[in-house]
Amino acid sequence: MNNSFHENRTVGLLLTFIGGMMDSYTYIRYEAFASAQTGNLILAIIQAYERQWNMVGKKLLSTLFFFVGILLAKFMIDYFRKKELHFWRLFLLYFEAVVFFVISLHFLDPYPAIVTIMIAFTASIQWVSFDKINGLTYTNLFTTGNLKGVATNLYDYLSTKDQAARTRFVHFLLVVLAFIAGAIVSVFFYRLIGTKALWIISGLFLLMAVSETFLVWQFQRNVFKLEKK
Repeated sequence: MNNSFHENRTVGLLLTFIGGMMDSYTYIRYEAFASAQTGNLILAIIQAYERQWNMVGKKLLSTLFFFVGILLAKFMIDYFRKKELHFWRLFLLYFEAVVFFVISLHFLDPYPAIVTIMIAFTASIQWVSFDKINGLTYTNLFTTGNLKGVATNLYDYLSTKDQAARTRFVHFLLVVLAFIAGAIVSVFFYRLIGTKALWIISGLFLLMAVSETFLVWQFQRNVFKLEKK
């Protein structure tokens, strides 16, 4: 194991699966996107024209806190890099597990704006902090850029037979499929169990956090044994 557990393919695909779940869940329940701020801004403009100011405010606040989350994520990346603390992203996974469990509780139901803000803020930190799979860039919150990667690398491979293009094509294809699968699962379970669908998201974050914590512990233990020799 190296310091870049966050670039592990399983972690990246699970985060993309969760990204699909988040976006579909927030739109179905709150008519706002967790991460697709282009969609939020367009909807805000349309709703402003129709004078639905409450809906406009919800979307603009979501966009604002998404922006703030990006700034915070960049700060954390620089800060922990300077401190040479390599596994800080584990705490982010635990944090997200807690946030989505709290959001699933009914005491926040009267405050949809707070819920969308919490999700947008958390999602943007995730987006910036987990931005590569095995060195290849990707987006775990929305799929437009990933879909472009599928198409362009498929064309490059078919026209040049370049194996690197084939690798990138498969990479982006898996990411797109993970996002679509997450959206489908989210819709299905929301119709089935309502807000408890968020327990799936929380559980996946917790599963990733615990499994990666165990791997980090094993890695550190092996390093300690080698140093003693």
